[in-house]
Amino acid sequence: MGSRSLFKAGTALAAAGLLSACVDSNSADVVRALPNKGAAFHQALQKDYSDLSASERTQADWADSVYYAGRARRAAGGETFPPQAVAERRIPAASVNDITEARARLMAVLTDDNRKALPVQASLAQTAFDCWMEQQEENFQPEDIAACKRSFNTALAALEQAVVNRPAAPTAPKAEAPVPTQFQIQFDFNSAALTAVARQTVTDIGAAYKKYNPATVLVVGHTDTAGAGDYNIGLSQKRAETVANALAAQGVEQKKMRIEAYGEERPAVKTGDSAKEQKNRRVDVVFEK
Repeated sequence: MGSRSLFKAGTALAAAGLLSACVDSNSADVVRALPNKGAAFHQALQKDYSDLSASERTQADWADSVYYAGRARRAAGGETFPPQAVAERRIPAASVNDITEARARLMAVLTDDNRKALPVQASLAQTAFDCWMEQQEENFQPEDIAACKRSFNTALAALEQAVVNRPAAPTAPKAEAPVPTQFQIQFDFNSAALTAVARQTVTDIGAAYKKYNPATVLVVGHTDTAGAGDYNIGLSQKRAETVANALAAQGVEQKKMRIEAYGEERPAVKTGDSAKEQKNRRVDVVFEK
């Protein structure tokens, strides 16, 4: 960076005796030589903050030199930390919005992925932003302000471009709702007529058919064990046909329906002979893909 004002240099030199011990333990050379416990990003951050610390020391800005050395030390320890907050510097009012917006953009792309993929650019974006903030606070070296801002914008553009080009993580395929495999319509004793409840079930089946479009709709009629076996076969056939006709009215294609009738041979509830059992007086409607 360029030369500082005589006032700043004089003030810093007057404080040099008080800060000498701190500067020695936190000098750029000391922190630069520390073994780094982090990743490539932390190594780059240690180097860049050490460079800033050395630059500030050559200009007799002891406070900022120590500040940057402390950040280099944190990076050497493998610590991930954000760039300096805007409120920590006394930024001229005319520059606050510009710097605040820049920091927001930086934080949006200073992600773990970018730190890993572009460690040098991520480190430069963070340290150049801190440099810009510091120079903007002093606000008397326009060339230094512009240099820090230019470095920041270059590194920021690389990070933002990396986000644009990085393939989006594959999204898990949305699980399809399971196709309802079976519906049941029950009948009154010795009847093939649809009850009010049965008609509602037929409507529900029609809606499900339109949603899932099964390849086949199996319509199977049954009876209980009351009555003769031959009679029950016929009754179960009538029940299946009644349901099939009602489904056709709901939009179920007749060519997709397959009608079967088993009388009392396949009860839902096992009973003795001549037993009236409503759960067995039914038509099962099954969707098959």
